[in-house]
Amino acid sequence: MSKSRVKPRYFAIALLPVCVFAIHKLIQNQMIANELDVPVNFVLSGSSWQEAVGRFRFLAASWFFLSLALLPVAVLFRTLSRPIEKNTRIAAIAIVVAIVFLALVPTIQKHMTDQSPQIYHQIGKAVFETALSQGTLPACSGSEDSWMFGKCGQAPVLSLFNRILDLVNAMAGLAIGSLIVGMILCLGRHESQDIEATAVELAQNLRHMRQQLYLSSLVLTFGMFFAASWMYWPLPMIAESERAAYSALLNASALFTGTYFCLLMLSYFLPVAVLLDGRISNLALAARNQGGTDQTFDIDDWRSSHKLTEGTGDIIRAGFALTAPILAAFAGGISPILG
Repeated sequence: MSKSRVKPRYFAIALLPVCVFAIHKLIQNQMIANELDVPVNFVLSGSSWQEAVGRFRFLAASWFFLSLALLPVAVLFRTLSRPIEKNTRIAAIAIVVAIVFLALVPTIQKHMTDQSPQIYHQIGKAVFETALSQGTLPACSGSEDSWMFGKCGQAPVLSLFNRILDLVNAMAGLAIGSLIVGMILCLGRHESQDIEATAVELAQNLRHMRQQLYLSSLVLTFGMFFAASWMYWPLPMIAESERAAYSALLNASALFTGTYFCLLMLSYFLPVAVLLDGRISNLALAARNQGGTDQTFDIDDWRSSHKLTEGTGDIIRAGFALTAPILAAFAGGISPILG
């Protein structure tokens, strides 16, 4: 029995989300202020209980996202455990490792130099740090004390935020890498001249592609939930007179992040969808040539009987339908939910 194989050139699809990542970093570094000078007097003093509101949201979102990130990894492990050519398996694992490394680059840079901009600097460094510094951790009575992720530091809750953010970044890289490779593996095929067997395999590939699309949508949605949870963390501690203005900044930042996530997902989904649709069209023509004359063979009926009715337009609409609500929610503002 032949093993499934993905042609090496198809793994180049992984370069598209890498390009999206690079463009995102370029915009962040060159077109957005590294540190917004939001006045620190916006933050109410003596409101540690209000800091706990944002912390509960952040911990809940982190917990859920870290658990969810394991799902695409498990699905990829199951796929790679099936009969697959050795070179295909090696290429798949190598790409996942490369994506994880790219995700860890900002974390590595952050720990190599104290001057490296932090992710929260773009929504007001002083405001974020002042708000979180009002919180406490049970294990931290002094800056030299330690908790489960290291030393408490001068602001234990800020230390908690940074450590969990590092962990989430690593797991997000692993999840995204698994989703990208899982989508590319939907292009796997067995060497066969049997049109019926090839049609069955294409139907399975379409089903696996939809599965990867839904998994990507889940990771996208709850990735945005996580991003919003830390962005909106200081909001309950902002003075009422300035809350609407600061919320507008947070909404704009969340929209930018949501756009990045959506483009990231579409960058590896759309090429696979178009390639599979081309294979289906070519197979339908081959079946027509084998099955009879143009007058006796109906391509639409053949595609329907083999569960290959979805065309490029249907698949693309499905992809945009899953991303559009995320952008619409953040474009309209989500402060009623998280504020």
